[in-house]
Amino acid sequence: MPQALPPDHRPIFPDGLLTALACGHQTTPRALAQDLGVTEDVISQGLDKLRDLGLTLHEDNAGSIQLRTPLDLLDEQGIRAGFDNPRTVPPIHVLEQVDSTSAWLDRARQRGARGPMVCCAELQTAGRGRRGRQWLMPPGAGLALSLLWDTSHWPGPQPTVTLATGATLVQCLEDLGARGLGLKWPNDIQVNGVKLGGILVEGRLNRDGAGALILGVGLNLRLPPGLPIDQPYGDLRESGLDPLPTRSWLAGRLLQALIGMLESYPEPGFQAWRELWQCRDVCLGRAVTVAGDPGLEGIAQGVDARGRLCVETTSGPQWVDAGEVSVRVDP
Repeated sequence: MPQALPPDHRPIFPDGLLTALACGHQTTPRALAQDLGVTEDVISQGLDKLRDLGLTLHEDNAGSIQLRTPLDLLDEQGIRAGFDNPRTVPPIHVLEQVDSTSAWLDRARQRGARGPMVCCAELQTAGRGRRGRQWLMPPGAGLALSLLWDTSHWPGPQPTVTLATGATLVQCLEDLGARGLGLKWPNDIQVNGVKLGGILVEGRLNRDGAGALILGVGLNLRLPPGLPIDQPYGDLRESGLDPLPTRSWLAGRLLQALIGMLESYPEPGFQAWRELWQCRDVCLGRAVTVAGDPGLEGIAQGVDARGRLCVETTSGPQWVDAGEVSVRVDP
């Protein structure tokens, strides 16, 4: 265990403010300032930040405020309840706000943590997807979680983990009743043809040479309309999963599934998940454009055991490693 776990990074509102509002009781900025040990100006600025993030606050003539819609906040015990066996639950850290759950775990790793260890957050101020893209998720609207995993016993890097992660998440959600889910190579989860979630797997090397993985997942549960997202998106409500389980319990189910998957690596590894992945492949048999140097255009023909995408081009089949490329599925 690390000597001291890393703190939240550059909080944009006073820690505890979101939790205080989520209780559902009417309160005042003055009362919040007293409870949290900050000034009323700091509370006012924090409330403005939360409004900017999509939370709707009701304020009456007397200055009392409360959330218009209750928030289903994450809690450690609720996450633990999502596991079938309490003895298999790793250390879980639930944060109100953080720059990135994966970055938080990486700082914990640098201080000595070896995993398994979990970090979940209500708000990420610098959540990331592949190629450095920002991952936007208002508080209470989705899940942002990361898992630190010790890979010191693995013979080498396993690039197929990203694909196995997607297949694992889809299988878990379908077991709960979700429908219309698909996988877009290499790291997107879709619902009814639009983005439901994303995966970011990062390999790390500790000072002693031992390997580690940080597996990050972002999943939309109930997004408000009109978010400034540069691509079509959906949420879990569109999968027919109604009513939605609590965010904490769902996080526990997903984490249990991910841990089970990682325990099977490197053998049999992706081979155990390849058939499911192929059956949910939204690119299969469709025209795709692969960005890169050079780029490719052709018909997607699935993935091989190494997780490479096969694209049938006019000059024959080409195999594409995930790396820093992106794939567009043509209409």
